[in-house]
Parts: sequence; structure tokens; C-alpha cells
Amino acid sequence: MNKHKKIKELLLPYLEGKLGEGERKEVEEHLKVCEECKAEIKKYIELEEGLKMMKLKEPDERVWENYWTSVYNRLERKIGWILFSLGAIIVLFFGVYQFIDELLKDPKTPLILKIGIFSLSLGAVVLFVSILREQLFSGKRERYKEVEK
Repeated sequence: MNKHKKIKELLLPYLEGKLGEGERKEVEEHLKVCEECKAEIKKYIELEEGLKMMKLKEPDERVWENYWTSVYNRLERKIGWILFSLGAIIVLFFGVYQFIDELLKDPKTPLILKIGIFSLSLGAVVLFVSILREQLFSGKRERYKEVEK
């Protein structure tokens, strides 16, 4: 690695005061003769000053009140949906089990129909659980709608 490239990599640590005595002196000597590195260090300083002047906008009190109210409401709804889903799944599984049990005991029902109805019932249960889980846990959320640019 040539010396100029090495010094360019040391410019930011130099400004942050993270260099040892030897490297610091090496950078300072290079800055006396290299206009490109002087310009780059000047840009770093201007950027740092600009960043210090930036301030985040504090949200007003109404935003915080709405935030905490919505947290409670979302939590309450999620618990309700989980309990509702659990109950629906139990009832659905029990109904499918009873239906299949009666169907399998009936000797008049052809085997292919039994297999088809079993597959259809099991597929419906899997799809129901999948859709329900997606709605509960990965629904669209707009977390930053209150943030202003």
C-alpha cells in the first residue's frame, strides 16, 4: 500500500484522536504537503460541524398519548385474536375428527372418497391456521407514521 493511500485511511482516526504519537505525526507531516488530503480533512470537519447543528424534532405530547393508547389496544386485540383462534382451531379439529371418524366407520363409503374428504379437511385446517397466523403475527404495520421529515 502506498503512503498516500495509508494516510487517507488514517484521516478519520486522526480527527477522532485515535492515533498513536507516531502515526499522528506522520499524518501531520503529510498534510503539510498534500492538498488532496487537506481538502478531505476539511470536508470531514465541515460534515462534523453540520451534524452537530442537526437536532431531532421532539414529538408533541399528543403523539405520545396516542402511542401508549395504541400499544394497549393492539395488545388487547392480539390476546383476543389468539384466544379466539385457539378456540376456533380446537372446535374445527374436533369437528373434522368427528366427521372423519364417522366416515371411516361407514362401510358403504368408497375408499377413494374417504381419502379425498380426509385430504380436503386436513388441507382446509392447515390453510386456516396459516392464514390466521399470518394475520396475527406478520400483518402490515405502519410504525413510523407519526414521524415527520
